Amino acid sequence: LDRRTSPLHNSTHSSTTMKTTTATAALFFAVVSSTASAFSAPAAPVILPGEVDTTAAFAASTFPISPSDLINRAKQVLSPEIGIGTKDSGACLATDFEFVAAVVGPIGREEYLDALGGFKLEESFDIEQNTFGFTVDPLQPNRVWWYGRQISTQIAPFMG
Repeated sequence: LDRRTSPLHNSTHSSTTMKTTTATAALFFAVVSSTASAFSAPAAPVILPGEVDTTAAFAASTFPISPSDLINRAKQVLSPEIGIGTKDSGACLATDFEFVAAVVGPIGREEYLDALGGFKLEESFDIEQNTFGFTVDPLQPNRVWWYGRQISTQIAPFMG
């Protein structure tokens, strides 16, 4: 692909990049669709070498919260009513809570709440969360993973 039209190129021309990405996705779909009839559906689920048996992993877990209850709790903490601790004064966070990210942290509970409380994101941005795919990690059954593809529009000045 030409570097200027590659969907992997960080272009300032987002419409060109979007068109290319769409065309690439359509091409991929066409290739998969045209060859799909060559594959037959397996009679049993396909298990990859090294694939974790999630049923066995959860059955062996000593973590006291079931996967479905843990997912529900994660959704509660992420909800607009709690706002990952910003709207319930941190009541949803453990006293020994630590926030750790790629370039921030670890920071303790109070420092985390002070930092988030100062951002006022909802006053400056109209945010559509678009979360999906909530699942409990079978190897760390106290951890919930999910996808989020936020879309936001700045509606007021931010921090300044």
